[in-house]
Amino acid sequence: MIRTLIFGAIAGYVGKKLYDEGKLTEFKNDLVGRYNDAKAKLDEQRTSDNTPTAPLVSSAGAGNTAPLAH
Repeated sequence: MIRTLIFGAIAGYVGKKLYDEGKLTEFKNDLVGRYNDAKAKLDEQRTSDNTPTAPLVSSAGAGNTAPLAH
């Protein structure tokens, strides 16, 4: 537990120092740009396929509505 606290303190110190120097904004902008590109590419694939998308939620076990016995 002590090692975790020490590592967290060091990571926080280094992270704040990088943030204050403005080096993390370049990293954030790069990640946001990549995310937006990937999202646009997925949207293009979905519209070009013209197939209905399946729901992401599984309905397995949805019919079992009996209360749990204690």
